[in-house]
Amino acid sequence: MIAWQYAYLIVAVRGGEHVVASIDGMPVDLSTARTPWDVLNELGADGWELTSALPTAPMQVVRDTSQRDVAESFWIFYLKRPRLASHGRS
Repeated sequence: MIAWQYAYLIVAVRGGEHVVASIDGMPVDLSTARTPWDVLNELGADGWELTSALPTAPMQVVRDTSQRDVAESFWIFYLKRPRLASHGRS
């Protein structure tokens, strides 16, 4: 039987921007924000596989600093990889 190791990303979506806000519950420094695609490629190279991505709540329309209405939502990206003795947690 395969034993699995799991991880998750919290992704903030605002307008056309996608930013990883946390990895496994650890906040990410937003001044060096990375897109989920960059983080997923990095984790994929380390054996992680994206299993699902789900919104945490319905998308909301908010007003940004330039007084434009933009869509905002938060997503959870779930990942897994086989638990092997040589794999530490990323």
